[in-house]
Amino acid sequence: MKMNQKRTNESLKSKYNDIFDKGAYKNYFTFNSYSIFEAILSTTSWEEKKVLDIGCGEGDLTAMIAFAGAKKVDGIDYSNKAISLANEKLNISNVEFFHKDADTVKGRYDAIVMAGVLEHMDKPFSLIDKLIKENLNKGGKIITASPSFLNPRGYVWMTLQMLLDVPMSLSDIHFFSPSDFNNFAESRGLKVSMFSIDHDWGGGNRTILDFKKRLVNALKDKGLNNKNVPEFLEWLKESIDYFNHDDNSGAITITSIYK
Repeated sequence: MKMNQKRTNESLKSKYNDIFDKGAYKNYFTFNSYSIFEAILSTTSWEEKKVLDIGCGEGDLTAMIAFAGAKKVDGIDYSNKAISLANEKLNISNVEFFHKDADTVKGRYDAIVMAGVLEHMDKPFSLIDKLIKENLNKGGKIITASPSFLNPRGYVWMTLQMLLDVPMSLSDIHFFSPSDFNNFAESRGLKVSMFSIDHDWGGGNRTILDFKKRLVNALKDKGLNNKNVPEFLEWLKESIDYFNHDDNSGAITITSIYK
């Protein structure tokens, strides 16, 4: 697991509050959110389960879990603006939203979900430890979704990030690989299952759409020449059909951790 030492979870709080305050949540959290939510929903049966959605934002995934048959769903977020918006938008009898940090959670749940959360936490695996010991019911699962870099997009991203300190992301603190989750699970006698989604984002046309703006801005912010970005993107476009895709090469990894 690689870490961006320049950022902390606390330093991101005002950024997220500002995003929700300006109504930019839908644009900021990208067009792939619902494919992530659907992938999470596919990992288990939600019937009659008590579920915790950490980093719930405006509550879209929280509501989807409730509609999938969950008995009770609690959504928490450290952005008070996000929770206000969730409460304004949704009125579902078995759903509640709370302005709360993940490490202060009390009570036990059959499933704990974190979509796009772990990469923003200061100590992500310490948080998972805490959740398993204090908050997960016997037979329960922790289900996460986080960016994957085992794809053409990721190789470019991590090369620039690691070798040249190019700020490819303004919010990610950690950059995970499958070995991080496997090693964590093995060291604690837990089981883990993983699959990736959004292969087009990892090495397809959406890679080009993502990089078209991201690369220009990131190189500029680092003070590096960005004039050749269009030429590089043209090369990517011509090469897309020849990239290899497998179960690990999607842009997002869905991970389930359980006993």
